[in-house]
Amino acid sequence: MHNLKSQIIHRYLPNGMEVYLHPSDFAPIVSIQVLVKAGSIDEDDKEVQEGGIAHVLEHMLFKGTKKYPNTGQIASTVEFEGGDINAYTTFDHTNYHLTAPSSFALKGAELLLDVVQNSLLDKEELERELEVIIEEIKRSRDNPNAVVSHNLFSLFYEGTRMAKPVIGDQAIVENFKREEVYHFYKKWYIPNNIIFIATGDFNNEEMWEHLLKLSEDFLPQTVPQRERPPLPINESQKQPTAKIERGAWQEARVQIATTAPTLESHDMPVWDVFASILGEADSSRLTRILRDELQLITSIDCSCYTPKYPTGLLGIGFFGMAKNAMHALKIIVQEIRRLAEVPPTREELTRVLNTLKAQRIYSRESMDGISRCAGMSLQTSQKLEFENLYMESVSKVTTEQIRLTAQKVMSQLEAGNFHISVALAKESLPEITEKDFIDSVFHAVKMTHHNEEPLEASLQKSNSPNYSKESWIALYDRKTSELNADVKQIKIQLPFGKTLKINYRLSKRLPVTSGMLLLKGGLMNEPKNKNGVSGLMASMLTRGTQRQNYRKFIEELEDNASSISAFSSRDLFGMRFDSISENSLRTAQMLLDCFFRPEFSQSEWQRTYKETIEVLIAQKDSPAARLARVSQPLLFPNHPYALSGIGSEKSLENVTKEDAQEFWSQLFHAKEFVFSVAGDFDLRSFVNLIESEFKTFFDSEYENKLLEKQFEPQFPVQNDPLVGFDELEREQAHITVSFRSYPISDSRRTALELGANILAGQGGRLFLDLRDKKSLAYTVSASQSPNVLAGVFTAYIATASHKAKEAIEGIKLHIERLATEPPTEDELKRAQRSVLGSQSIESQHHNYQASQLAMSDVYGLEFDNFLRFSERVNAVTPEMISNVLKSLLSENPPIISIVGPRETWTPKNDDPVLKWDIN
Repeated sequence: MHNLKSQIIHRYLPNGMEVYLHPSDFAPIVSIQVLVKAGSIDEDDKEVQEGGIAHVLEHMLFKGTKKYPNTGQIASTVEFEGGDINAYTTFDHTNYHLTAPSSFALKGAELLLDVVQNSLLDKEELERELEVIIEEIKRSRDNPNAVVSHNLFSLFYEGTRMAKPVIGDQAIVENFKREEVYHFYKKWYIPNNIIFIATGDFNNEEMWEHLLKLSEDFLPQTVPQRERPPLPINESQKQPTAKIERGAWQEARVQIATTAPTLESHDMPVWDVFASILGEADSSRLTRILRDELQLITSIDCSCYTPKYPTGLLGIGFFGMAKNAMHALKIIVQEIRRLAEVPPTREELTRVLNTLKAQRIYSRESMDGISRCAGMSLQTSQKLEFENLYMESVSKVTTEQIRLTAQKVMSQLEAGNFHISVALAKESLPEITEKDFIDSVFHAVKMTHHNEEPLEASLQKSNSPNYSKESWIALYDRKTSELNADVKQIKIQLPFGKTLKINYRLSKRLPVTSGMLLLKGGLMNEPKNKNGVSGLMASMLTRGTQRQNYRKFIEELEDNASSISAFSSRDLFGMRFDSISENSLRTAQMLLDCFFRPEFSQSEWQRTYKETIEVLIAQKDSPAARLARVSQPLLFPNHPYALSGIGSEKSLENVTKEDAQEFWSQLFHAKEFVFSVAGDFDLRSFVNLIESEFKTFFDSEYENKLLEKQFEPQFPVQNDPLVGFDELEREQAHITVSFRSYPISDSRRTALELGANILAGQGGRLFLDLRDKKSLAYTVSASQSPNVLAGVFTAYIATASHKAKEAIEGIKLHIERLATEPPTEDELKRAQRSVLGSQSIESQHHNYQASQLAMSDVYGLEFDNFLRFSERVNAVTPEMISNVLKSLLSENPPIISIVGPRETWTPKNDDPVLKWDIN
């Protein structure tokens, strides 16, 4: 056998299993996928009337095998090694995947192949897991986005199994028997119907030999004939259809779909480009017209769903105020007609092509990304050539092809080949019918319309400075991390005693650069009665500069396949950028333009303000957002931390554009600024740019002021309100049990983070007991989130309203046990490896590296403090976790927040659940 250690292997095992091995050592990580070519459309109608069995099987395969017989043992094994395991089911395949440190490569392959061969499918476990899946189905029915998408598919794919949700229908799923699930398992989970994919830091030769051995007893069978009837062309398909579903929602959601090519159709790449030009990015036509100019919607997206069978779907979806829905739908059709009459500009096409090429590069930042790309390609008839052929086709797309595609879409709409799905609030547009939505499309199709060429952007690209001295860096105050020689810092003194730090980490593996500008600021500095001004200010900074209006700014970013964003958190203000390396210096210049020279135009202020109000309205549909608004005032009474990052509808009434500008000017009162850069970039050019921008600003007329000293929040006490309830008409109740924890500078927070991990995760106590054993929920978790002044420890569960009391008592009991009884050494080791593995996986991404380089410094820690994370984690003992928890619980009463239906149980003031039992 040839030396396979570093070669890419694509071949078949003797049992017919397809294998793809892609070694790469840029990170000590391995990503493994076992892709079973069977999904919900392979469920036989004679066996399963309404579907859902493929998804049930996906859940059950993690419930135990002959080798790992105990509930939770599979997930615990992976988490013990610092990895993560999960799965998902689609219409045509089911994917079991894990990501872990490379030392787990062989064991990970063995574990996943054991799962797909030797699941026990225990009858009692199935009964418990079906209850969990019912909670997942309820969660889906509670989500208006999921509702509107499911209804669209049911209309579009009527007559095929794709009209039925992958997750199944509750009335059918809750009655599944083990024999039915086992039959599907043995019918489709056969080696010659499976693709094994591994990417990462492993020895190919060793892995191949390992797979040969593991597959000896995994014998091939005849792959069943697949039922793939064509999409029926009956009377209902010749006519458009629509469905309106009403619920306890705020904003309207509308989706319209028409026929598109399948995955391997020769013209599929053209349709992808067409969809991108129409409505996939901030500079795309529908976003610009409907969101930015007419302000009819909050958000819009256009994309092609391209399965291999039976046909593809061009979908356009938007949400916003219900009163604008009809008007927005008409303009969508008119804009398609515009493209059918006049092709897009060369600039529009180039922008989309650059973005698609950049996405291909970004997908290779992580082992998971490489695996996902391979998995998609291997399911096509072209195999690994698919992606190259796709990109080659994309690069050859012409503006005339886009025009012809738009003509085809218009012809389909004119012929009535479209379907509409709408989700509306119960009281919205009471007189409106499905026919009204259909008629509005037909009306728009027939309207005449004047051609208008889109404006063209012609922006000069900046050239990086030309340096003559090779010893330029010796002029700076420099520091190199003792823990990693690639992590470095340049320190620059600015006027007024201010400091600029440039923290950086060079890597030439991919032509990608990420950066972050960070300083103290945010919610803590907001004036009284102006809550939300910090968020509005951050939004305005990327809405145009004194050098470029918003339109030109966003078009240049997308031309360069780059992105810039700004954020304002409780304690920090920051800006981020991601870019292909060749455009990274220009992108950094644009970010600094936003920071030092924002435009603050009245028109953009009005749009941004309106969008923020609509986001606040949309948040009323989000149980998570409502939970935060309930819990924060209880956790941080009479403190700015109790406020929302984007304000409230009431508080924003007091905020003006001038307030936002004033708040922006206060950013520069900070004493320290950190700019971090990670990836492939020219250091000299970046340092010169950043230094000159900062010195130019502070050398000009600038009034220096000291920021007010921030005050620490007081702990809640037993007499304070401890329970918050927000009524929301949903099937599930969303619950948090929380308490105050340590600030980010407190070293004890590491023990608390490990405590949260012992409770959370698929191998954690909450998951194993409340989800796996008691079937209370599909989702249960715990987390520790630190801030500058104080942190929060939170356990969360989403459960049926009648199970709320049991769920709250269960969470509280597990927190108390961890505070009074130290975890086992095995539990601690699993938690340590899990958090370290997660950090290692995240660290593959340049934007995560840039974030870590900046955060440590601004939080007042050493610039390379994040590199000491493993040292801090490994120093924690079981006793430290219990002691830390017990200390906190003795100072903190439990804070219970609930968002759910009126009948949800909520504790009274004297209920025992409102006092910790830690004696």
